[in-house]
Amino acid sequence: MSNKIKKSRKATHFYNFNSSAGEVKIDLNNYVATCSVTGEPKKFYHAYLANLIQTKYDNCISTFEDTYVSRAGRSDQVAQSRVDQIESRITSMYDKINQLKAKRDELVS
Repeated sequence: MSNKIKKSRKATHFYNFNSSAGEVKIDLNNYVATCSVTGEPKKFYHAYLANLIQTKYDNCISTFEDTYVSRAGRSDQVAQSRVDQIESRITSMYDKINQLKAKRDELVS
């Protein structure tokens, strides 16, 4: 009786995408994306990445590779957006205060 140990190996699942060079077939199991802003590598679960490329990047792997921005790369944009929202709220509150002061002055005089 032999005691053979079965080694498990990762299944390969190829996905078809469009690219600038035509249609390509890629195994996304070990694919590492690179953020176009920070240059940091990022790994994804293959099914999630395939869906992301198909929906957000119009099934084009070249577009994804050229324009992918990670959360870390967007953090400056998100912070600036939040600052803009707060500035907008401050402005609208000052406008409301000025309207209320005008009404008060109207009633006093």
